[in-house]
Amino acid sequence: MPENVFAHLPVRELIFIGNSELCDSVNDDKDTFFHDLSIRVLNEDELLLRQPVIDCIKKRVKQIDPELQDRVRPGWYYQQFLKMSFSGICEGDYYMSWDMDTVPLRTLSPFDNDGKPFFDMKSEHNPGYFKTIENLLGLEKKTEGSFISEHMVFAKDYMKELIEAIESSTAGGQTYWERVIGLIDDDYLALGFSEFETYGTFVTEKHPNAYERRSFASFRRGSWFVNERDIDKDDMAWLALDYDAITFENAAQIPDMVSLFKNPKYRNNMSARKFYETILESGYFGEYKDGRINAGDWFAPV
Repeated sequence: MPENVFAHLPVRELIFIGNSELCDSVNDDKDTFFHDLSIRVLNEDELLLRQPVIDCIKKRVKQIDPELQDRVRPGWYYQQFLKMSFSGICEGDYYMSWDMDTVPLRTLSPFDNDGKPFFDMKSEHNPGYFKTIENLLGLEKKTEGSFISEHMVFAKDYMKELIEAIESSTAGGQTYWERVIGLIDDDYLALGFSEFETYGTFVTEKHPNAYERRSFASFRRGSWFVNERDIDKDDMAWLALDYDAITFENAAQIPDMVSLFKNPKYRNNMSARKFYETILESGYFGEYKDGRINAGDWFAPV
């Protein structure tokens, strides 16, 4: 829903970054769906070649434990490096990364009244991310909460500074991304790096007054309750009373949850937040605490 991004965020231009298939799809739909919006596409390989990154990760997995191949997602790492590499071609002072599966529900300014950007904080915590940050930069976690959200405002110069700091590390490889891959701890190769946690930790240490922090409320598991194509204005208006955005992650809809979500008996008597938290606290999706559910080796944000 690009129109929601333009409606609720002060965006001058929306850039789709992806493979040639995505670029072709967006270009085909420009006149039909995006004719009044400032849209352009960028082929990911023009920013950072995909295959060398994929090959580097696969080589590392093979060296450590070939049985990890089904758990390690090279494309997940690659998309993080794309966000970092965009700093090299960004024409402005800042750029915002916004997940394609996330729809803003209400107006959200990325900057405060003095023009200082926000870090929108959430509750995720994965020890592997911070082990890699320590290996790369010698920095420890000092901040309450997580820098991982469905979006982030990056300062171009600070991201370049971070990349330069990584490239000066002692790990092998010629590029920053090779050094990241080389310094992921063997025990955390499946979930070993977060560009958001790394950038947030680095900036907080090196430029402690550059950002303000605030909480960001998202209805993270929207796909359990409603299809993105089926969500209507009433749904979004109800959600917007409590949440800044809804995310449609790759997850199958659950018929029982769809029925509950659309049931006026609950909607008329419960806030969206109370509705969501009641379901999570019921244990339907497993152990739930501090805004996260037990995902085995870690607690996943919801």
